[in-house]
Amino acid sequence: MRRAKNPKYESMSLEELKVNMEKSKKELEHAIHKKNLLEQRKKLVERKERSHRLIVKGAEFEKAFPLSRDLEQEEVQDVMDQLRNSSYNKSIVRQVYIAALHKEQQQIAEAVEKAERGDDS
Repeated sequence: MRRAKNPKYESMSLEELKVNMEKSKKELEHAIHKKNLLEQRKKLVERKERSHRLIVKGAEFEKAFPLSRDLEQEEVQDVMDQLRNSSYNKSIVRQVYIAALHKEQQQIAEAVEKAERGDDS
């Protein structure tokens, strides 16, 4: 199967085509470089968000268990393993997760309803 010829390039000389090709190569290199920079920036933002989330959750853990401040890392890991293995704690986390999910779905539904009514408030 043959590709259709582009009339834009039919009227160009070989030199013009080479210049056009070099220009296109540079634009492609620039676009690739820009894409790489954006991917790096995205990874940085995601890493910062994760760090913030871990710090906040760690602070909440210390708030709930003030004596944990004096525990070594291994001891904290032992506590977390015990909490993780408790079916009671698993059901609590599951219930909170489901409640948060329902709340988020309700907020989305309300926002859609508002948008459909054209309500800006």
